[in-house]
Amino acid sequence: MITGSNLANWHQTVARIFESESDSESIYELLKGVEALVHGNSSMAILYPKKSTPQVTHHRLLANEKPSAQVGRYIDGAYLLDPFFRTAIDESSDGLFLLREVAPDAFDQTEYFRVYYSEANLSDEACYLVQGEDGTVASLSIGRAADLHGGRFSTDEVTLLRSLFPLVKSVLRKWILDRDRAETDTFGNRLDSALENFGNSILTKRECEVLHMTMRGHSIKSMAERLDASVDTIKTHRKHIYSKLDITSQSELFYLFISALRHHSESDKDPLVSLDQAS
Repeated sequence: MITGSNLANWHQTVARIFESESDSESIYELLKGVEALVHGNSSMAILYPKKSTPQVTHHRLLANEKPSAQVGRYIDGAYLLDPFFRTAIDESSDGLFLLREVAPDAFDQTEYFRVYYSEANLSDEACYLVQGEDGTVASLSIGRAADLHGGRFSTDEVTLLRSLFPLVKSVLRKWILDRDRAETDTFGNRLDSALENFGNSILTKRECEVLHMTMRGHSIKSMAERLDASVDTIKTHRKHIYSKLDITSQSELFYLFISALRHHSESDKDPLVSLDQAS
């Protein structure tokens, strides 16, 4: 599970965390130390203030991961479809979570999965989530490439990661508390509203529900169960959605969503209205 050498290195990591002169330095040491313990090779620390855009403060990407997609597009609005973010916001959860625990049943068929996992050759991800008293969320994620150590984190590695949570929580809570509380925009809130209202100028209420669940990675069967509808009814809704939005695939839906967010004006509830006006 953990060798004497790894244990010694981890103790040195803990010492460096305590000796760090800034939150940024302590987060860096924590990321590097946890990665080494479980043979991770991609990591990221993100702060989600309640009333502003996410702040990706630390990241170490795989060689084939693109900052413009993995970080830039994520901040632009793709984070709203992130299963870890949804777990933090929708369930107000603290703890360590694995992608396979929080992702919807058809998540691997979404464009989000293709961009952030398949295309990046990332096969597994574990994420610590810590809630702040003011609604801010801090996350620290560790990823592993498909060709490294069997791809997925083992049971022992997951047990080890869970055992580190008290220390991780302490470091991340301090990070949240020490952040500058001055909030000069409401971009994050605006994007949350944009996701909720995406498509409602064109689609019916039930079609919007199906649209949002499709984007998050729910299968037709899952949607039927959650919406108390038949599979054929959900298929019909999907057909109408694609026709009304003039798209033919989930990939086109994903990029339509991101493009609409980039043009979204606070005066327009549905981001698609802003996109039409910009065309």
